[in-house]
Amino acid sequence: MRTYDPLKDVSSVIAILSRISVWGGFTDEQQAKIYQRLEVGTFKKGEYIFCKGDQPTHIYIVKSGKIDLLASDQDVSVQKETVETGGCFGIASLMAMQPQMVTALAAEDSEVMVLSRQALLGLRYENLDMFALLMMNIARELARRLKAADDMILRHLHEHKDG
Repeated sequence: MRTYDPLKDVSSVIAILSRISVWGGFTDEQQAKIYQRLEVGTFKKGEYIFCKGDQPTHIYIVKSGKIDLLASDQDVSVQKETVETGGCFGIASLMAMQPQMVTALAAEDSEVMVLSRQALLGLRYENLDMFALLMMNIARELARRLKAADDMILRHLHEHKDG
């Protein structure tokens, strides 16, 4: 299993982290308590962060670089999304406690910050109010993504209805 290093200089990534919706509603002090749990890892272009079917272990935040998320089945693989600096991925599988639904591949040399499942659960026992707010924010983010997926499916159906 991949290991990550502690994020030593949180101040260097505050600008990235402050734009992420799952941290919304937290005070600066509360954000600092979450950020101190973050770790960091580097991936070379073409390196897999995780593969479809892997057990989820982290929420990932792109610190630098680009990560391609690939959806696939036995016959087809498509690029679902490219996640860039400040983007999060791995949330749905971690929250659903289901195997990864996509493959994450470094599209270029990249650095990612991670929040492990253990760190997330530790927050639950340390500060239940913070944990509850984080879970609510994650639920909102997942609802936004579900709506975007629904909109994409409907757009695709409309485009092909007349053709």
